[in-house]
Amino acid sequence: MRYDMPLNWNDESIPSEADKTTDILGFKEIGGIGQLIYHPFRFKKYELDIDNSNDYCATPFCRPGYEPIFPKDDFLSGQGLLASLCNLAMQINSFDNKIPYTQLIMEWCTNNMHPYNIDFIYSELNESFDINSFDAEMVERDGTFEINTFLDDLGKLYNAVMFYVVLEGVCIADDEATYDLSKEGKYFEGYSFFDKYKHPIVAIPDDLYYGDAKGNLIEEMQIDNEYIKNHPAEKPPIGEFATTPYDDYDELRNALIDIIPEFTMKLKVDPRTNRLEFSTDIDSVFDIAWLTLARMLSEDPAPEDKGISDNRPEGIMIRCRNCGKFIIRKSNRQEFCDAEECQKARNARKQKAYRERKAIEKAQKIKKKAH
Repeated sequence: MRYDMPLNWNDESIPSEADKTTDILGFKEIGGIGQLIYHPFRFKKYELDIDNSNDYCATPFCRPGYEPIFPKDDFLSGQGLLASLCNLAMQINSFDNKIPYTQLIMEWCTNNMHPYNIDFIYSELNESFDINSFDAEMVERDGTFEINTFLDDLGKLYNAVMFYVVLEGVCIADDEATYDLSKEGKYFEGYSFFDKYKHPIVAIPDDLYYGDAKGNLIEEMQIDNEYIKNHPAEKPPIGEFATTPYDDYDELRNALIDIIPEFTMKLKVDPRTNRLEFSTDIDSVFDIAWLTLARMLSEDPAPEDKGISDNRPEGIMIRCRNCGKFIIRKSNRQEFCDAEECQKARNARKQKAYRERKAIEKAQKIKKKAH
């Protein structure tokens, strides 16, 4: 949040008690940190319908035998929801996936959390709720959501997260994922922020002759274009950038910031303590995921420090180096998920590194004896 400094009666600025180097007041300067409070619940089943616009919509079952579930301990944290939604998007977006996205979305909701209208529906499912009455029909109606709305929200979140992940890689000279960010998937097309770095730039020499242009700007530009045409720059190999994205890191980071939506803060009752907390207003699982991503960004170290040992060894979302699945890191050394195939790849990588290290040590010993 940004605040202008207050003025006294003489229209003079009143000195701030916050950090004198900035007028950006973070939660710590204001006092306290806003909580993320939401009411997780899920339905056991959804039915695929067609709405008045001939679009697919998912209607939850709320009737005897299909009572809503209110998990106490087995629901995902904000980070867990973010990673789970990104993995869902990755599966839906894959050309290899043969399962209808309508089915995958409804399965995600039954396994994790109802996605929309969270607070309002939770208020309907109160102590006086009667599943054998019209109450249940109201919940089913209010819980119905359009599949394409979910797909659109999912794509926006997934693209932003992918942008964040590759921007992290730029700081440590890992350009592999960055190069393919704009690659088109089955449903989502990635951002093209990095495409311009694939094209080499021809440097116009300072002593290029413009005399014939006689000061005409258009003719000078034509001379520049003619020079570029006759002196094409050497194209880099496929997979390598011609220019360095890190040189424009601030610009790229600002582009990511602009993608993050704004949040509304309000007082809410924490169901675990029955106390009022200053919380972000949450209406959907995507609100939770966006806020989680925003917090990850706010807790990031400076770009020049990202190659240094991480101060936050747990709870950071990364992608498995083998399968690409999004996971919440358990330690600052974790690079692979727990899948058996990925653990085999991890062990093979370790063994290869061990053999290479032993080969180098052996070569050094032989060289030392020779001298």
